[in-house]
Parts: sequence; structure tokens; C-alpha cells
Amino acid sequence: MKTDRPETKKNKNMWMALWPLLFLALAFQFGTGQSPLTKSMGITQKLGDTVPKDLPFTDEYGNQIHLGDVLKGRPVVLVPIFYSCKTGCAILTDSIIKTLAKATKGDILKPGRDMDVVMYSIDPVENADLAHAKKALIFNALTPNLATPAETGAWRKQAENGWHLLTGTKESVDKLSAAIGFKFNYRTVPDLQHTKTLNLINHPTCTAFLTPDGAISSYTIGNDFQTKEVEADLMVAEKGQIGRRADQSWMFGCIMVDPTTGRNRVVIESVWKVLGVLTVLVLAGYVISMFAKNHRENLIGGGGLSTR
Repeated sequence: MKTDRPETKKNKNMWMALWPLLFLALAFQFGTGQSPLTKSMGITQKLGDTVPKDLPFTDEYGNQIHLGDVLKGRPVVLVPIFYSCKTGCAILTDSIIKTLAKATKGDILKPGRDMDVVMYSIDPVENADLAHAKKALIFNALTPNLATPAETGAWRKQAENGWHLLTGTKESVDKLSAAIGFKFNYRTVPDLQHTKTLNLINHPTCTAFLTPDGAISSYTIGNDFQTKEVEADLMVAEKGQIGRRADQSWMFGCIMVDPTTGRNRVVIESVWKVLGVLTVLVLAGYVISMFAKNHRENLIGGGGLSTR
């Protein structure tokens, strides 16, 4: 009977072991390198920097204001989004609403009393009418049902005075975004029929906590907006102090508009990393089991183990 020569069998085993290692290297690059998303967007945490208070914006009522006008001696939750977004930005907004609604029940946090929420649209095409409609939706969901309609109305009025939705020119949006280290990509392209234009926006989701004087105290990254963490960050900001650096390992990317179909899709940066890590683990398990099998076969073939 013809058998493999020891050298041939050894080389065969070596190459069988090497090709999964090559896949492991590729998977590692896939899991830890930059995805196409992070090449055009990201967050640089500029703790301690101060936002430019003289930037002109328009509030949700159509009033021409400066950014400093919404700094009213309370800590600020600054939220870069765009109001027509129905995916990532909507998820972040919903998370903020749920957290503050829970905090309201316990009388822990309230806009207009304990802090201000300032949202600004990163899409310069959006206007005050859209911002006003967005604010109405937010407060329809946020406002609690108190003992009397008068109490409910008073609560809403105070909270609305502490929640601002701004729109502005591209220059103002870019300057404020740069000041908080918010990197996004904005492009305008024609649709397939060339009858209208599409705004392509890639951006991360985050919030920046500002001190009453407008210094950046801390961040939340992604759509995670938990009550205890938010309360702690606001306490630090209220004292004018600089807080912790946020973990960016699970960054959530908002919306991309597919230029070939015109359809929107949510892109989660974490998926890129998770797939890479899972690939590494699966292939690592395969390589280890294969080495164990080859080692056992070599021991049996070389007389190291008895098969009886």
C-alpha cells in the first residue's frame, strides 16, 4: 500500500495550518481596522474646550439668536442630529426622551430647571418649521400627566423653555461641530432620475455635556443615554468641572442615504468590529482543534499512543 512520505505529510499539515492563519490575519484587520464609515466620520473628545458662543442660529420659533443665548446658567446637553432623520437620530432622541421621562417621575432631572437640552441640525437645509414640529413631537411624548391640566401645562412650559432646537447655515453648523470634535460627511448628489438632489449624511451619534459657561465637560457616545450616568455627568458639568472621557468602542453611526437606490439604511459601526471578532474566534477555534487533531495523529503514527 502506498503511504505518504513523512516529509510530504509534514508539509501538508503545515500548509493546512497556515491558510487559516492567513484568514485570522485578515479577520483581525477587519475587526480592528477602520471601516468605510469611520473614514468619513468620528468623534474627537475635546474636553475642556469652550464652544463659540457668538455663532448665529435660528431657534424653533424662527428667532435669530446666538449660541450663547441658550446658555442660561445651567449645564447643557448638546445634541447634534438632523430632524428629518427616522433612524439613528430618532433612536438617540427616543433614548433621551425615555431617560428624562424616567427622571421626571422621580423628580430627578427636568429641562428648564436642572439643565438645558440644545439640539442643532447638522443639515443646513432644515428650517425652523421642521424644528418646531420636532419639538412638539418630543414634548407630546415627554410631558407627564400630572394631577391637574394646569399642573401639566406649567410643567410643559418650564421644560419647553429649557429645550431648544436650532438650525443654521453650513458655516455655523461646521464651526460648532468642529468645536465639539464631531466629524461628519455631508454631500449633495442627484438622484437616479436627476430630477432632484439627495443629501448624503454620514455621522456618529453622541451628546456633549457643557458647563454653564459653555466648556465641554463630557460626552456620551452612541445612543446609550442612561439616567444614572447622565445625572452624574450633569452634576460634574454644573460645578464647571471636566468629567470622564467616554468609551468610544461601541460607536453608533447614524444615517447613510444610498446613492444608488435613494433608500436610507442605519449603519452600526459596532457591527464591523463584532463581525471581525466573531470571525477571529471561530477561526481560532478551528486552528486549535486542527492542531490538536494533527498532534494526536502524529503521536499515533509515531508510536506515542496505543490505539488498542
